[in-house]
Amino acid sequence: MGVKDNSFGSEFYARFKVFHELMKIKIKDILLVSSPYDAFLMEEDGSLSSKIINEYRGLNLSLPPRITRTSSAYDALSYLKKKKFDMVITMPHLEEMDAFSLGIEIKKIEPGLPVILLAQSPKNIYPLPEDKNCLGIDKIFIWTGNSDLLLAVVKNAEDRLNVDHDTQKAMVRVLILVENSPVFYSTFLPLIYKEIVKQTQVILEAGLNEEHKLLTMRTRPKILLAENFEEALELTQKFRTNLFGVIAGNLLLKNSEMVADAGFQLLSKIRDEFPDLPLLLMDNDPKNREKANEIPAVFLDKNSPRLLAELHSFFMTNLRFGDFIFRMPNGKEICRASGLRQLQEKISQIPDESLWHHARRNHFSNWIMARSEITLALALRKAKADEFSNAEELRQYIITNIHQLRRWRQQGVVVQFNPDNFDPHIKDFVKIGEGSLGGKGRSLAFMSAILQEHQKLNEKHSNVNIIIPRTMVISTDGFESFVKQNDLSRFSGENVTDQSVTENFLKADLPDYLNRQLEAFLKQVEYPLSIRSSSLMEDAQFQPYAGLYETYMIPNNHTDFPTRLRHLITAVKLVYASTYYEGPKAFARNTSNNPRDEKMAVIIQQIAGAKHGDYFYP
Repeated sequence: MGVKDNSFGSEFYARFKVFHELMKIKIKDILLVSSPYDAFLMEEDGSLSSKIINEYRGLNLSLPPRITRTSSAYDALSYLKKKKFDMVITMPHLEEMDAFSLGIEIKKIEPGLPVILLAQSPKNIYPLPEDKNCLGIDKIFIWTGNSDLLLAVVKNAEDRLNVDHDTQKAMVRVLILVENSPVFYSTFLPLIYKEIVKQTQVILEAGLNEEHKLLTMRTRPKILLAENFEEALELTQKFRTNLFGVIAGNLLLKNSEMVADAGFQLLSKIRDEFPDLPLLLMDNDPKNREKANEIPAVFLDKNSPRLLAELHSFFMTNLRFGDFIFRMPNGKEICRASGLRQLQEKISQIPDESLWHHARRNHFSNWIMARSEITLALALRKAKADEFSNAEELRQYIITNIHQLRRWRQQGVVVQFNPDNFDPHIKDFVKIGEGSLGGKGRSLAFMSAILQEHQKLNEKHSNVNIIIPRTMVISTDGFESFVKQNDLSRFSGENVTDQSVTENFLKADLPDYLNRQLEAFLKQVEYPLSIRSSSLMEDAQFQPYAGLYETYMIPNNHTDFPTRLRHLITAVKLVYASTYYEGPKAFARNTSNNPRDEKMAVIIQQIAGAKHGDYFYP
């Protein structure tokens, strides 16, 4: 069995483009309706706006919602007729009308607007009034003074609003929480959101740039809250192809009656249909751990002092956010992998028995699914282990698919160089520093992105391999640091010979960080290199500085590594020196540019060519 490169890459790229379309509906403006006293209780240690901003910042989330507060139900209805709000949060104690009546009036104005009832205590609202229509309230939460709840309320509403679109468009996963106690889910839901956001951020490999990280965050699992047996079963069936896990309390409403083991019944039913799905049963009675083992499911004691630690363990182990732990069939651990690169390497080394053990239980696909690599996860799940004739065929299938994914997710992307995870066989375009790539570097990055985006070029010219040679760019801040550290800006003036510039630049020292980065890069790269200029003005429209700066080629094959490194550093310094040569300075003066404003990035690029015997022919 196998997967063709082009089809896999096209599918991956098409799916990544879809990320831009996810989480279309955001909660940006919230109308809070509360009495002055309730507002005081909620804001006694800081405003609600400040609290929710701090929660968003603490989790590196963007665009926290704005909050508009009013104490009048009538004013709230007037606001809704004049301005668009994305959510209404109402407290129970209002003068003109009760919260349930307000909810009904709000739905008349904006039927799809989420309306949340936030109470200081369940005694304020339970039992729900039988003489009132309570359908205007979408969810009820209990405020315990923990500002984490605000984030959970907002994110849970966004998940509800986006789940249909995002699951259909990008196969986003769904985690279902089944709990009928507002007191408990108001405490537990924030824990789940914090855990899932933090773990999703952790597993985003450093090789992705910031745009990719932000887009990939949109594929985090959606969390849906169900408050009874029937609602949970309906959600399970609706999102059956997208299920990530189910967490259920044992005491639930079933057929409008409280049933002590409804959670056990629910998870048992789900287990029959989904043998590999992570399940968690919660109960106040620790004796029900045995019932959980019958399902089988993980058990969580609601009264446990280690509740947060045990929830974290469930996420890391069962939902696969932690390391992949390779085991033998008897459970003995043999090794671990923290990312896709290590997973690929370890799969090539583990015994056949361990490979079969994990593949037959969908452990590989589940772990990859947790990393939002849904295309690969589904491909591995679809290919049943027993369809392979032997372990080696299975092993190569998994390794090939992981390798292809790692390559395709990097193509067309400029990645920040990180010595800890740099793989020269995967990362084709990396940069050192936060400055500009320069004109030539920008053009190369643009062409790389175009080739990745337009896969039909490869299909149209299938007999031609169109590639950008592997590239490392030292951005312009490296040049600025080098010039400032060695006081070299004086050479940008007139009446300085090229020889003098060269001699002084060669005597100067590169910044320590740049020396370390170049050393780490060169230790993993053994092909011939071209050291090329990429000034800010190079390849610019209307006044291109083409052919004015230096390029150097180095064989990069000396048996002594310090000599190889010295050759590279010397070439970088010489390219830097050419910034202040008389030719470029004279050209700059003729174009009304100041030579002092010029900055140089350096491209370190694999030389295209072939080796014949002891010689390399570019």
